[in-house]
Amino acid sequence: MKVNTNVLKLFFLAISLSIVLSSCSSDDDSSSTPALEAWEIQVNQLRTITSQYADITVATDEGRIDVSGYVPNMGHHYLNPALTDGTFDIDNPEIILYVPDENGVMQMVAVEYSIVPEDPENPGNPPEGFEGDEDEWHFNEMVGMWQLHVWTVLENPDGVFAPFNPAIGD
Repeated sequence: MKVNTNVLKLFFLAISLSIVLSSCSSDDDSSSTPALEAWEIQVNQLRTITSQYADITVATDEGRIDVSGYVPNMGHHYLNPALTDGTFDIDNPEIILYVPDENGVMQMVAVEYSIVPEDPENPGNPPEGFEGDEDEWHFNEMVGMWQLHVWTVLENPDGVFAPFNPAIGD
């Protein structure tokens, strides 16, 4: 009986490949990295978009002003008044937060969205922000705005959307 060696090689290659592929696919693959949530992808994109503000002169040249002075567990709030309206724009946070380092040089630590509701006396529901329900909007009655902190640079042990960061001192 004459056997075509090319067909035989192809047959063994197919069997070997199916064995390798079946051993690679497993429902209990603990070594794989879990997929990022949609909001995590958005936060990573925000980090990239706002990385230019690591240099505070970029913020001040853009017209951002310190509207708060130093706030414990937050830092200085540099607001761009031109962005303050009733719209959430993920790529353009109204506020960049800075904390002075040991030499007094301002270091970017986070961004903040500050959204004006139609009726500040009756603000209704928080704005639609990041995908999912992880973001923690809070209504600041003193300024009449919905606010959302996103700790894009300085890690916050309380979470990326927590309003206060214990890593920043009093």
